[in-house]
Amino acid sequence: MPTGERQIKALIRLLSDDNERVVRTITGKLIEIGDPAVPLLQEAEIEQPEMGKRIEGVLDEIRGNRLEDELRALACAADDGVDLEAGAFLIARYAYPNLDVATYRAQLDALAAEVRERMGLRVSGEEAVKTLGRYLFGEQAFRGNTRNYYETDNSYLNRVLDRRTGIPISLSVVYLLIGRRLNLPLVGVGMPGHFLVKYESDRYKVFVDCFNGGALLTEKDCARFLMQAGYGFEERYLAKSPPRAILVRTLKNLIAIYHKLDETVKEARLARFIEVLDGRPKGTEDQEEECGA
Repeated sequence: MPTGERQIKALIRLLSDDNERVVRTITGKLIEIGDPAVPLLQEAEIEQPEMGKRIEGVLDEIRGNRLEDELRALACAADDGVDLEAGAFLIARYAYPNLDVATYRAQLDALAAEVRERMGLRVSGEEAVKTLGRYLFGEQAFRGNTRNYYETDNSYLNRVLDRRTGIPISLSVVYLLIGRRLNLPLVGVGMPGHFLVKYESDRYKVFVDCFNGGALLTEKDCARFLMQAGYGFEERYLAKSPPRAILVRTLKNLIAIYHKLDETVKEARLARFIEVLDGRPKGTEDQEEECGA
């Protein structure tokens, strides 16, 4: 298999061939080469825009296959054991393949350290929630993106941290990841039409609306919202969303946006991510083999 720069460039040029069989063969060979072909494909994508769609497809297969392998390893855990942070950054790496995840993890560490300093050693649940809310939504100015709600960057964790703006679920993920570093009893709550965070301890329970400035809500407030939005109210609407469900919901949001943008390659790849996350029912032979059981 050719791996030298000259050979790879020669293969890329053949992607412009009018013969579909030739294109399929060349595409397969470039996918086999994998990562060494990526920078040359990116270069050709800029220099030869007429081949943009074909090159995009090859790049998606190379990057997407690698990410699917990583996602498959994550998905082997039980629902509660899926690593939300790793999953969220993996999704972000699909759109931003050169993402320096360590830098963004350090950002989350720094945010958590600032909040810990403000909380002090002994703090009640109510004080902890209010301190975290003041810091994130006041000092750090995290906010809901009401102007461009359906922008893809609202769903990618790195861009939410960069811009301090997002949609309910992505802002809730930031809140959850910082809360985890502070050992706070927080879970996501995927209501119909809206996403919240729930703080629940023996002495204090409250829902946090990260999209609306960290507003604190009671169960009655949540029920009122659901009734007014036309969903009706059922207890299950306020149930905990495990990390797997949060990642799947994030992907569904992105798929809906890419569908409207007619980005069929991205739409199809993210649908495959969902299939990987959902996996096969527990106990099946295939899954046991994939997860190394």
